[in-house]
Amino acid sequence: MSGLAALYGAQAGLQLAAGYFAAENIKATAELNRDIAEMNAEFAELDAYDAEIEGYTAQAKYQKVIDQTLSDQQLALSAANIDTSFGTAGAIREESKFIADLNKMEIEKRAQERSLGYEREARAIRMGSTLDFSQAQARASQVMFQSVLGASQSGLTGYQRSR
Repeated sequence: MSGLAALYGAQAGLQLAAGYFAAENIKATAELNRDIAEMNAEFAELDAYDAEIEGYTAQAKYQKVIDQTLSDQQLALSAANIDTSFGTAGAIREESKFIADLNKMEIEKRAQERSLGYEREARAIRMGSTLDFSQAQARASQVMFQSVLGASQSGLTGYQRSR
């Protein structure tokens, strides 16, 4: 009956090998997925940086509009021989500056909010990746445990039947 024992031994070896390769495949896939997730998180961080740069660019463009508007106001008031350093004319110019500053702050706030959204996305991607990687490691361990258990059962069955 040693041939039967050898057959069960070979079956046990195949079960171990299959379990090992399946576990390694799970681990390799998890590592690849983790690398892809990290790349996606880095893209989200790049989008966050771009959102901030776009905000600065929008502010700079708006500053040109502000400068032109204030210049046009000054020119019109000067042409009418109106002193802009006090009174209604001065108040209008100060109000224009104040509104311009509020608008610039709003542009900055929107850019920061977009940037923050991308940063949150990057964190969520990384957290999900970490969780997925941990679950894959647990699955790989479970597959190895099941294959060892199956191989042990095959070995014991072969030993018992060969006696």
